[in-house]
Amino acid sequence: VSTQSTGEDIEFCSCEGDLVTQHDGEVYVVNPDNAHCFIFYHRDLDPNKPMQTQELMMSQIPSFTISRISVSPKGQKLLLWGDHGVAVADIPRRRRANAPTTCRCTLIGPRFFQGHSKISAVEVKWHVGMAEDTHLVVLTTDNILRVYSTEEPACALSSYPLFNTDSITPYLSCLNVSAGPSLLSAQAGSMVSFSFGPVSEDEDSVTVFVLEENSDIFTLNLPLDNSKIGGDLKGPLKVLPPDNENYELDACSVLCLQSNPPVLIIATLSGTLQHLTLLQDSESGEEECLYLLETVELDLPSVAEESSTCTQSSEDDTASIVLLADPTARDRYFVRHNTGIHSVFLPAVQRLEHFVKADDGELNLECECVVEHMLCVQPVGAGDPTCLFGSTVVQDPMLGANLLVLISNAEFISLPVRSVHREEIPLLSAGDKASHCASPMKQVHTQQFSQKLQGIMARNVSNPLLRCGNSAGMSQKALLELLMKCTQVFREEYIAKQSKARGELLHHMSLLQEQHSQHKIEMSELQSTLSELGTEADKLNSRSSAISKRQQLLRQRVSVVMREVQNLLPDLTTAEVSLKEEMTTMSRSLKSLQQDAQQLQQKLKFQTKATKNLPSLSKDQQGTVRAILAANDTKINSMVSKIKAANAQFT
Repeated sequence: VSTQSTGEDIEFCSCEGDLVTQHDGEVYVVNPDNAHCFIFYHRDLDPNKPMQTQELMMSQIPSFTISRISVSPKGQKLLLWGDHGVAVADIPRRRRANAPTTCRCTLIGPRFFQGHSKISAVEVKWHVGMAEDTHLVVLTTDNILRVYSTEEPACALSSYPLFNTDSITPYLSCLNVSAGPSLLSAQAGSMVSFSFGPVSEDEDSVTVFVLEENSDIFTLNLPLDNSKIGGDLKGPLKVLPPDNENYELDACSVLCLQSNPPVLIIATLSGTLQHLTLLQDSESGEEECLYLLETVELDLPSVAEESSTCTQSSEDDTASIVLLADPTARDRYFVRHNTGIHSVFLPAVQRLEHFVKADDGELNLECECVVEHMLCVQPVGAGDPTCLFGSTVVQDPMLGANLLVLISNAEFISLPVRSVHREEIPLLSAGDKASHCASPMKQVHTQQFSQKLQGIMARNVSNPLLRCGNSAGMSQKALLELLMKCTQVFREEYIAKQSKARGELLHHMSLLQEQHSQHKIEMSELQSTLSELGTEADKLNSRSSAISKRQQLLRQRVSVVMREVQNLLPDLTTAEVSLKEEMTTMSRSLKSLQQDAQQLQQKLKFQTKATKNLPSLSKDQQGTVRAILAANDTKINSMVSKIKAANAQFT
């Protein structure tokens, strides 16, 4: 890097490669000439200050040309690979600040690559789901997927042919020809890329999606335990709905988003992107198939117009489009090509995940992806020598997530990665809505005016960040076309929409002014009504005060009367209380005597009736009876007189 304090310059001789990667905020850049690795932090990228870097020297310099690098998932090892070799360097934990640090470099499968000069590496990745950073998965041009271990780098631990041997072996046996690996791979199509599927904790294998040059997708289950044997190759997977346009002949890269269900992205050299999701076939019920969500065509310049200064690293390398997953969002990825970088946001991923979690409801996948052109390094095509040499997403707790891009003049470009595909700029009128009152216009216009303005100001096309080299070799025509194109985008996406939004604002302001005048008239009427209500309120207040005073006087009079009544109540002495109890007892006795007298009268009547039929008494008997009755009558009269006297005395 020309701006480093090490004094070395990196001369990029190829426009195809990925020489920058990161892990936990540390950025790794490799010089392809001497395999020196420079480590720095993203927050140290300041054009006004010298950048502090740490340099790593390999104990064994690889003999092949390094085109791509990758850090292991745990950040312990650095993968270096090219078309004709693979190497792994151990990243030391303690590194010198002002002097190069030597690290151990191990070549992976050196005999295989030296003995097979016609076979080259197509893609190399770290094996996901392993407990340690010790396993690599290598795809070569002979259509074989090999698994290597850094502890035993000489030979592959296992090999998986990516072609069907059952279909061609019977024909070769009839011709007495042995079916060798080279012959079988020649009969099969060329495998150009692979990607790992989601890793589940309860499973002992991981699914690998392998892309063929004709856009066919194959699946292979790689075991997470080396003692187990991997599954057979399945495919090609059927693509629904069936269409001839689903199969392109120039597929170059595949990426599997870590979602549920998995979403695959297939990129072609012509700039076509296919978004597919993995589902179960409704007809068979067990076989898996791919459902095509949408197809996107990127506007890329012609490959024939590329500058001679940016040649490909090898004649067999066709992966000019690289897909990079966004670690901050599962529904977004980046597309890197020779002329720039695009960002693609997939709303369908979130809808699929919600549908799988809910297990019911309807699934609406009629939503287009959002493509944003973030960076363009060759805006005029052949006249611009600037090329890309790698990109990575750096997550820094202070600066947030940024897309770090390395271009051919040894310059880094940091592009901020937003949490969503495009942040909406809040309007000046957006404020506290706590004291919001309902407007009558909302009954007519259900959509808020701010949302309407945001819909008008929404941009479907945006100008990317332009970064090009020396413009001396560019033609005036190309520069004029670039200027006209950028001006057209600004006119259509900015000025025209701002003019339309201004017209809507003026119309809305006229409506608000009419409402304001009407509100003034209503306010004057309300003020007069308010004054009248104030007068009536004063009258009611005076009447209420008078009533409250009269009520207070009545309460005082009632309290005085109650006090006088309480004073007039008699207080009985002990003798009076005892006499009262005695009178109560005598009253009870009188009632019983009255009942006895009534019974005697009834008996007397009965006896009188009964004596009519009896013989008459003699005079002596009659006299005796009269004497008894007279005595009883006297007693009764005396008792009645006593009771009457007592009652008269107490009343």
